[in-house]
Amino acid sequence: NEKVLMVLTASIFLTVYVEVAVLILLPIYIFATKQGFIFLRRKQDVVFLSIFWVLSMVVTIYWGGTAVDILLGIFMIFAFVAMIFITYTMTQRMFRIILSFVCFMSPYCLLIALIQRALGMRWAYGARYSSVFSNPNYYAFYISLVILFCIYNIVKSDNRRMQLAYAALIPINLIALDLTECRTTYIVLVIVCPVMLFLSGKKKWGAIYLAALAAFAAATLFLGDSLHFLPRVDELAKDVAKRFDIWGGAIGSILDAPVFGRGYNTYVRIRDLYDAYGIAKHSHNLVLEVLMDFGLVGTAVLLGYFSINVSKIIRLHRQNKCHQRYALTVSVIVCVLLHGLLDITMLWPQTSLLIMYVVGFSTEYDKVHIFGTNRKHEILPVHTHSQKTPPPDEPGEPIL
Repeated sequence: NEKVLMVLTASIFLTVYVEVAVLILLPIYIFATKQGFIFLRRKQDVVFLSIFWVLSMVVTIYWGGTAVDILLGIFMIFAFVAMIFITYTMTQRMFRIILSFVCFMSPYCLLIALIQRALGMRWAYGARYSSVFSNPNYYAFYISLVILFCIYNIVKSDNRRMQLAYAALIPINLIALDLTECRTTYIVLVIVCPVMLFLSGKKKWGAIYLAALAAFAAATLFLGDSLHFLPRVDELAKDVAKRFDIWGGAIGSILDAPVFGRGYNTYVRIRDLYDAYGIAKHSHNLVLEVLMDFGLVGTAVLLGYFSINVSKIIRLHRQNKCHQRYALTVSVIVCVLLHGLLDITMLWPQTSLLIMYVVGFSTEYDKVHIFGTNRKHEILPVHTHSQKTPPPDEPGEPIL
C-alpha cells in the first residue's frame, strides 16, 4: 500500500492523464489484493460520499447533463475510492515521505516551466507557464501548498541541513510562481504563511515575517508603486469585470435551482442562458461552484463529511496533541478558501490529491500505529536523524 501511495503521488508530476490512469487502476489493485474490507471499515466515509454521488448524478441527468458531465460524475467514484484508500492506509511515516517527495519535486516542475519558456510556448491565456500542470493557476496553487509543506518540514526537522534544504526550496518556488503570473497566489501566501507560523508556535518567526511585510508595504506605498509587484496589474480591472460577469451567471443559476443545483459542470451549460462570460468553463469561486452544481443539499452533505473528519484534529489539538499537524491542516484549509474566492484550482485531480493527503490523514488519529516513534524507512533517507527510541520503561511520545 505504501508503494501504491508513492506511485499515486509520483503520477501527479507526470501530467493529469497519468494520474487519472492510476486512479482508475486503484480499485483494481484494492480488490485484486483482497482489501475490499477497507470500505467496510470506513462506513461513515462510504455513506456520506455515496449519498453525495447518487444525488449529484441524479441531478446531472435530470438537468440534461452532457456525456462529458456524466463521465465527470463517473470519475468521481475513483476519486472517492482514492480518498477512502488514503485515509485508511496513510501512516505518519508515509505522510512525511510524501510531503518531502512533493517538496523536492518542485525544482523538477520549475525546470519544466523554464523549458516551456525557453521554447517560447504560448497558450490562450498568454505566456504563462504551467509546468506539468494543465493550467498556470493549478501550478500556482501547487506552489502555495509546497511552501506550506516546506514550513512544516522546517519546523518538524531537528537537522540543520534538512532545514536549509527546505528553506532553499521556498525561493525556488517563488521564482516558479513568477512564471505562472498568478496574482491570487501572491496574496494567499502573504496571508497564509503567518497563519502557519503562528499556529506552529513560531511566534518570533511570525513577528519577523509581519514586520518585514509591513516594511515592504510602507516602502511600496511611499514610492507609489503598491501593486506593481503583482503580475498583469494592467489587466486587473478587466479581469475583475469578467469575474463579476461570471459570478452573476452562477448566482442566477443558484437562485433558479437552489436545493439540488444542476449537477456537474453546470456553468458550461448555463453561461448562455444567463448571458454570462462565454469563455470561462466554471464559476471561478469555490462556494458558488459547489452551490451551483450540487445545491444546498449536496453542499450540506459535503460540509458534513469534511466537518466531522476535520473535527478530529481540532479535538486532539485541544487536548494538547498534534499541534504541527493541526497547524498544517488549518493552513491548507485557509489556503483553499482564499484561493476559492477567485478560482477553483483545488478541484483539479493533481491539486485535490495533495489536499486529500493533508485533510484525509488528519482524520486518522484513531489508528495507534501512526503514533509509533520509528521514522526510519528505506524509500527516502529523510528525517531519520530525528528517530528517537525511548527507554524500555518509558512510553514513546507521539511524533505528530
